Parts: sequence; structure tokens; C-alpha cells
Amino acid sequence: MSRFEYDQESGAMYVRVRDGEIEETLEIGGGCYLDIDHDGYVVGLECLSLQEYADLVTRSGGVLELPERIEGPATFELNPI
Repeated sequence: MSRFEYDQESGAMYVRVRDGEIEETLEIGGGCYLDIDHDGYVVGLECLSLQEYADLVTRSGGVLELPERIEGPATFELNPI
């Protein structure tokens, strides 16, 4: 299940990759955030603008792969491919 949302008023975009309640939001840099559930599974990705999403993908080498689960959210860093 993946669902893409775009808010024309704010310019923010959200990609929901699984159902679940959001327990924590991790800032991954440049105005982009990962939402995770209480078990550490990634629920979605939010970027405050399409440009910030494009910048994130560019920093990741042109391909963005979201982890399925994050262990130790306090020390998590999104590693470029």
C-alpha cells in the first residue's frame, strides 16, 4: 500500500507506505521527515515542498530507498545509496 498526497496550498507532499498510527517523526534533513509507528516501522515520508523532496533524492544519488523498519530512531540517519 502506497499513497501519495500533495497539498497545493502549502506545497507539502506525503507518501504513506503502510497503515498504522504514527508514534514518532524523525527529521531526515532538508525539510523532510519520516513517520514511524511504535514498533519502528516506517509509516510515511513527508517533505515540506516538492523541491525539498527532489533535493533529498538528489542527495541520495538519484534513488531514494526508505527502510522498512528503524531500530534506534534516536541515532537514525538516512544513508544515500
